[in-house]
Amino acid sequence: MDRRLDDERGAALVMVLGVLAVLAVLAAIAITIVTSEKKTALSDYTNQRSFYSADAASEAGVNWIQRQTSPPSLVDTLSHVFKANEYVTLEGDNRYQYDVTYTRKRFRPGWSVEYKDYEYTVDARGASAQQSEAAVQVTATRLYREGY
Repeated sequence: MDRRLDDERGAALVMVLGVLAVLAVLAAIAITIVTSEKKTALSDYTNQRSFYSADAASEAGVNWIQRQTSPPSLVDTLSHVFKANEYVTLEGDNRYQYDVTYTRKRFRPGWSVEYKDYEYTVDARGASAQQSEAAVQVTATRLYREGY
C-alpha cells in the first residue's frame, strides 16, 4: 500500500464534523435572529394597536364635545367636564379611555359678542396586549352661543 493514503485515514470524518459544526453555528445564529425579529414584530404590533386605541379615544372625546348642545359644566376642581372611570373595550384586548378638560373661552372675531369659542383638551389613552400603552392629547374648540 501507498504510505500517503495511510496517513490520511479519518480526514473525511474530521472534515464532515467541521462542516457540521459550522452549519450548527449558522443554524443557531439564524434561530436567534428569527426569534429576535418575531419579538420585535410582536412589540411593534402591540404598540401600534395601543396607539390606534388612543387615537380612537381622542376621536371619541372630540365627538363627545360635538354632541354637547351647551357648554358642559365642570365635574371636579381640575376643570374636567368629562372624566372616564373605566376603559372602553374595543376589539379583543384593545381598550381606550379619555378625559375632557375645559381650557378657556374666548371671543371669536367676526362674530357677535354672544358667541364664544370654548377650548377643551382631550387626554386620550389606549392600551393593548402585553401591557402596551399609548397616550394622545388633542385640543378641540367648539363655538357656543351664550345667554339664549
